[in-house]
Amino acid sequence: MKYLRVTLRHDRDALHPMHRFVCDHGGYGDYRLIHWNRGADTNAFLFHVRGPRDPYAERLHALDRVESADVAPIDDDAFYVHVRERPSETAASLLAAFESGDLVAVPPIEYRTDRTMTMGVVGDPAVLQATLDAVPAGVDVGVDRVGEAPSTSAPGGRVLTTRQREVVRAAKRLGYYAVPREASVEDVADAVDCAPGTAAEHLRKAESRVFDVIDV
Repeated sequence: MKYLRVTLRHDRDALHPMHRFVCDHGGYGDYRLIHWNRGADTNAFLFHVRGPRDPYAERLHALDRVESADVAPIDDDAFYVHVRERPSETAASLLAAFESGDLVAVPPIEYRTDRTMTMGVVGDPAVLQATLDAVPAGVDVGVDRVGEAPSTSAPGGRVLTTRQREVVRAAKRLGYYAVPREASVEDVADAVDCAPGTAAEHLRKAESRVFDVIDV
């Protein structure tokens, strides 16, 4: 058995309309597919979303492919979404690829505001390779991590929101955490297209969450 953590990057035309909406609208910090059930003609999904609820619901209900959708608030800026929809050709091919053989997808699937999505998969190495080869046109896949099995503990990155991870990744890439420091908060803010104060807040919250789950 092998475990892979993979990142999928869709062409803009292949991107799901709701993922595109979240990327274009802004203000969404956490967007995850928690569970799904594939049917003959429609698929059912349960999402957890953090961000403006009303604009999301309005756009979701306007999609022709959506058969039904329920949006349930959790608090002021987070909600669950249960949706049944007819899949696009790309979505159907992608689901079929990751349901082959003894392969098991490990939820949640995380949708990022850089138009990528990440997920874990477990299975026989030969099946995993066949799955990667079967990913449809319009979707590029990269392997982020290879292991024997998913971690049984929650690493620091898993407690961060999608937006916090995006900002931390940019900070690390630019050298914000280098010694001596090679980038400023302003540099990080430019890289993720937000105000310096917002970038600083994301970094502080991310650092706080990481310290909360490690023994220091």
